Amino acid sequence: MLELVSYNNQIPDTRTKITIDLLKEGIDFLSQFNINKNLISDTMSIINNFLKKKDKIPHNIFKFFIAAYYIISRHPMAFPVHESKKDFCQQFSIKQASLDYSVDKILNILKYIKIQDDMNYPYFLNPKKDIGFNLLKSIVKAEVERNMMNFYQYNYLINTQILSEELISKIIFEMKLFPEELFRQFYHIIFEMVNEELKEYNKIVHLQQKYLL
Repeated sequence: MLELVSYNNQIPDTRTKITIDLLKEGIDFLSQFNINKNLISDTMSIINNFLKKKDKIPHNIFKFFIAAYYIISRHPMAFPVHESKKDFCQQFSIKQASLDYSVDKILNILKYIKIQDDMNYPYFLNPKKDIGFNLLKSIVKAEVERNMMNFYQYNYLINTQILSEELISKIIFEMKLFPEELFRQFYHIIFEMVNEELKEYNKIVHLQQKYLL
């Protein structure tokens, strides 16, 4: 893939001007198509953050605008989005391989989370900026900490699976942070978070089993 060598040798003001000009061109480009105009701002935000982390401007920047729009239009809260990739690509006259390449580049650089529904359609979210996901992380962290304090005080053992099931029920069914249809996908995310937060607990339990039993 050819890329234009330009970005990293530009002074900051020039680089900012180049980015602004590219974003304006991207807005004009996407506006030619039958898209959800309400998603353009978030699409440009993805490209802006993407370019900040790139030393070079991609040779065909417009396919990245299409990829960014694809990502934004498939947030979990948009469920169900069951438009085929083939139909999406036909609308923009882009090859599926080009879309996949550009989406993967953006996801890898910006560290987006990708999940798939039960029909294998993809959805994406930004774990750093997504309000619902950050609230999810805060709830998981707080509940794990509460269970840890009960363990220290009363020696109550923590069951990772039960705790994860309680958390997913609260987050999906009570708080409705994400669609119920994605229950299974978010359960796996929460289960991994709980395991990560319980590393200290698992070490303590391991030592107890090794030396005290």
